[in-house]
Amino acid sequence: MLEIKSEKVQLSGEIKEYFNFLCDLNNYKLLFPEDKISDWKSEFDFCSLKVQNVYILEMIKVSTENNLIHLKSGDSSPFKFTIKIILSNVDNHKCSAQIFCEADLNAALKMMVGKPLNELFNYMASQIEKAISAE
Repeated sequence: MLEIKSEKVQLSGEIKEYFNFLCDLNNYKLLFPEDKISDWKSEFDFCSLKVQNVYILEMIKVSTENNLIHLKSGDSSPFKFTIKIILSNVDNHKCSAQIFCEADLNAALKMMVGKPLNELFNYMASQIEKAISAE
């Protein structure tokens, strides 16, 4: 099992605004690097994308409660994974976000994709505030 934890990012604004934004998987296209994804499809509770023209990843929203968004892999994904995005209050007008992922990978794949996935989740976390202001 590969466990990845993004850096914790500080966000300006109220937690509810970020939570509502992250509950809609249509918005996740704004979190991925444009040059690394293609074939984007999304609905409120589902998204599918091709990563570097190789893997098709599907994400399905499982639950949203207590400032936690829980996603899981869809049937077309090459491996099973879960993603949790946790939002925390810092003060009245600031909050933080952090992305956690657990992926069921064999040892060889873990070695190959561990670092790129860690970089991807750090990128996604850093894009949250930019994406919501671009909306």
